[in-house]
Amino acid sequence: MPELIYALICSDLIIDKDSSSTSFIRTIEHAVVPEFPATLPPIFFASLWDLEGAGDTPFTVSLTLVSPGGKELTLGMQEVTPTGTMLHKMNFHLPGLKVEGEGKHVLAVSVKDGEEWQVRTRLPLYVFKSVDQ
Repeated sequence: MPELIYALICSDLIIDKDSSSTSFIRTIEHAVVPEFPATLPPIFFASLWDLEGAGDTPFTVSLTLVSPGGKELTLGMQEVTPTGTMLHKMNFHLPGLKVEGEGKHVLAVSVKDGEEWQVRTRLPLYVFKSVDQ
């Protein structure tokens, strides 16, 4: 089974083609919007996986947005077929998340193990309404 090394949310990322190194631009933990409902600006979900113990078995990763009230929305899913490398970078470009209200939203990262999904991490994304001055 693959192991998650890191996961983060940022506004942009740059991957160097020669070295495969990644630069994360403006990491995100919160957003401020003028009113609700709102659409957040585009963001990236970035992750690195250790495939050393994964063997040759393909696996699927899903990304789900969970609202403060518990409503879940699947944002993306990706099947990975191991190629013999030890590391795998997985990035999702999220073109604008729709949020209904203020509070702690969560990006849940899950891996399918047989028929079951196992949550590997939960990234908080706090959304606040701007205070009029």
